[in-house]
Amino acid sequence: MEIPEKLKLEYLLALDNHIEAESKEDKELTLKKIFEITKEIADLGFGEKDIHEIAKDEDLYTRYEKWIALDKT
Repeated sequence: MEIPEKLKLEYLLALDNHIEAESKEDKELTLKKIFEITKEIADLGFGEKDIHEIAKDEDLYTRYEKWIALDKT
């Protein structure tokens, strides 16, 4: 079984939003979202290693960029 693509993309989006957040309040909100998605992934039976692999997957980043571009249109 693999982590659902949608969760992977949402995780990357949450990470991007956290990096771009400027205020302390925004940082807290984006961090909360990261934790929520991480919990969803863990509830599916995946571990820390699986979650780290999301950030290392270059093909996923390509799909993420396309996903973001589609969302902006």
